Amino acid sequence: MSAHISPRPLVVGETNPNPNQQTSFATRLTTNQATQNLTKIQLKQIQYVHGEPTIQFTKGERQTFAQEERLHQAIIIRFSSDTLEVKDLRTILPKHLGIKGNCLVGLLARRHILLRIDQYEDYVVALSKSVSFLPFHGEQHLYRVFPWTIDFNSREDTSMAAVWILLPRLSPDLFAKRSLLSMASAVGRPIVIDKATQDKTRPSTARVKVILDLMDKLPKRMCLQYLDEQTGKIQEDFQEFVYDNLPLYCNHCKHQGHDEKRLSIDFEKESRR
Repeated sequence: MSAHISPRPLVVGETNPNPNQQTSFATRLTTNQATQNLTKIQLKQIQYVHGEPTIQFTKGERQTFAQEERLHQAIIIRFSSDTLEVKDLRTILPKHLGIKGNCLVGLLARRHILLRIDQYEDYVVALSKSVSFLPFHGEQHLYRVFPWTIDFNSREDTSMAAVWILLPRLSPDLFAKRSLLSMASAVGRPIVIDKATQDKTRPSTARVKVILDLMDKLPKRMCLQYLDEQTGKIQEDFQEFVYDNLPLYCNHCKHQGHDEKRLSIDFEKESRR
C-alpha cells in the first residue's frame, strides 16, 4: 500500500514531497518571497574549534537580535512555585500588572515567565511591581519582577533591578528633563520620571526610576559644576542620591531578596536545629 503524505505547510526552500498535491498560488508566492528574503541574509561564519562547530556573536549583535525579537521591553516574572498554568497567566498577568497594550506571555523556564511588552508605559508600570503577590483561586502567589537581559540564566537572578532614586533639595531649575536624566545616568539607565516631579508639585525632591546593577558600587552623591561662561569661574555643589527600597543581592546563591550576611544568619539558625 502506498504511503499517504498528510498535507502540511512547507518550510522555507522545501519542495513539495507529493507531486500530485496541488499548491495554491498564494502559498507558492509566500514561499518564494520567504526564500528570497533568507538568501539576502548574510550568515555568520561557522568555525571548528577542537572539532566542535563554533559561532561567535558580539554583544552588539545580540542586542540587535533582542530588538528584532521584541525583547528590548521584556520582563521576567519569577514565581516562588510552579502551580500556575501558562494559559491562565496569559489572561490574568497583563490585567494584574496594569498592562493596557499588547504583550506576549510565555514560559521561559521553570517558574520563569517572559513578557514582551509593546508599550513603553506598560513596561515601566510592570517593572514597578518589583515584589508582589498574584491572587488566583483564593491563593496568593509570590513573585518577583526583573528586567530581561541577554545573559538571562534561570538558575540565577539577574543583578539588574528597577529602582527609584531620589534627589532631595535639588535646585528647581534642574528638574528639567535633560538635567534629571543626565544626573540619573550616573547610577544606571533612567527609564521614567515620576508624575509629581513632572507636574512640579513636589519641588523639594526629584524622583527618577533607573535600571541599575546591584553588584555595582552605587554612588551616594555626585558633584555638580556650574560654569560661568563669561568669567570661566566654576562653582561646585554636591547632590545626594537616595535609593528607595533598594533590593539586596546575594553573590553566593545569585538571588535577589537577601545578601550574604542574611544567608549566613539563616544557615546558622538551621545548623542549630
